[in-house]
Amino acid sequence: MRIFLLLFISLNSFSDVSFGELENFVIESDYDTRKIQIYYPNNKTIDSDTLFIFMNDGEELFNAAESWHNMEWGIDEKIEQMNLNENELNFVIIGIHSAKKGNRFFVDETKRYAEYFPKESIPYFDSGFKKRRYQEWVNNNNLYYLEFLTEDVIPFVEEKFDISLNNKNLGIIGASMGGLAALNALIEYPDLFGFAGCISTHWVGIKPLEYVLLPLVGKIDGDDDTANAIISYIEDNIANIDNQKIYFDHGTIGLDSLYSTPQRRVNKILDSKSKDYKYLVFDGYDHYAPEFGSRFDSVLEYLVIN
Repeated sequence: MRIFLLLFISLNSFSDVSFGELENFVIESDYDTRKIQIYYPNNKTIDSDTLFIFMNDGEELFNAAESWHNMEWGIDEKIEQMNLNENELNFVIIGIHSAKKGNRFFVDETKRYAEYFPKESIPYFDSGFKKRRYQEWVNNNNLYYLEFLTEDVIPFVEEKFDISLNNKNLGIIGASMGGLAALNALIEYPDLFGFAGCISTHWVGIKPLEYVLLPLVGKIDGDDDTANAIISYIEDNIANIDNQKIYFDHGTIGLDSLYSTPQRRVNKILDSKSKDYKYLVFDGYDHYAPEFGSRFDSVLEYLVIN
């Protein structure tokens, strides 16, 4: 177990959410200094049946002011709308902030992309400039997100609640690159994670030139080489998971319009291995935090409540 320093920030910040309670912490580690938020939809009742859910991009979940684009999922409002009973509310969400440090969109988004990118897929790139760049830039010790989760966040949660986390009581959810990181976590640590929720999963990467032009153009078309490497990695390693459940969805416009073809390729792999998953398409939905949150009920109903 790694040694980490926990800095206590605030307790019982009930005013920050419309339903339930929220605690805020900062974890300092060799990887990064990172804020995490613990959300209790059910008055902090923790027992042996409580399910713990890690969620990537924690800065977007509850408070729009913490995100770079002033948008949020609205997790607390969505759970309140679902009107769940006492037993169905027996879960805790651990929102883990990304590598973003503020509103420096280009710099922060680049770090976020690198930390969420599945490092294990880099060997599947053809040799050349792109593979070298991923090895040098993405495969960076300070951006090993899964190690941060398993070596820092999990021990902190286990100590705080005096529990042991494993694939019976822990899952992970994310959107876009966060969805890709959720699937990566499930494949690499099937003994720790029992499910993955992958919302608008960003299979298609980005071309180097697109990243340079992103602040000016504001859109990307994706990169076939990146998608092929990620999907090849999944195909070679999907046997790691056994009875875990996976949720996938995407919209049909904007960036989400790029996801249908690679998602069908992934579905074909899962079907061939008889894996347990659900796939939904939301017509007319785009790639924005409020739209991720608007279908969070579908994620919970499949992964948590059923």
